[in-house]
Amino acid sequence: MIHLILIIPVLVLSALVGALVLAYRKLALAHFLLLVATLVLAPTCAWKYQERANLLQFVPDALAVRTIDYRNEESWGFGPGGNEAGIRFYALPEDVSRQAAAQGLPYFEKLPANQDQASRDWRGRYDDWRETPIRGDDWKVDPATGLANVLDYICAYGFCIDIPPDRLAQANDIVNKPGSFYARGRIGMIVVSPARKAVLYFYNG
Repeated sequence: MIHLILIIPVLVLSALVGALVLAYRKLALAHFLLLVATLVLAPTCAWKYQERANLLQFVPDALAVRTIDYRNEESWGFGPGGNEAGIRFYALPEDVSRQAAAQGLPYFEKLPANQDQASRDWRGRYDDWRETPIRGDDWKVDPATGLANVLDYICAYGFCIDIPPDRLAQANDIVNKPGSFYARGRIGMIVVSPARKAVLYFYNG
């Protein structure tokens, strides 16, 4: 059985190489290069599409987020013994920003559930929405400034990432000032800033 498992990839690779050799002999060079480019780009595009779809699942569908402005994520190891840390900035649409700003906390408390939540597991589901500034739990407050630092939360378990100063300053401004709304998920936190038209998601673990 093990030999069969090992030999199948070899047979598939051999068939692919054979098909490419045959195509090279039969097709004009331009057509052959187009074929090779398609074989290379199609899986890459499919992977990128799936990756983007997965990243968008962390935001409730009702917020209509479609763009990821910035992301910085790292993982160390795999499975139960692995660790990870990251931050993402999503763009919040103008109309959603206006509604959230006008209605405040009730807007988030009444967000409809994601229709495909079962297939997403816990991603994109948040309860107990609150208003910023964020305080309590894993958050440390600098006694000198009275402010919390997003990096302290992300790096709480000793696994850290380098965040550009401008992005870190923006994130810290959002979590420390009134006017934004946040909730904890099974993993990580989400913060929605109508004023900046931004959604933050950051995590540690």
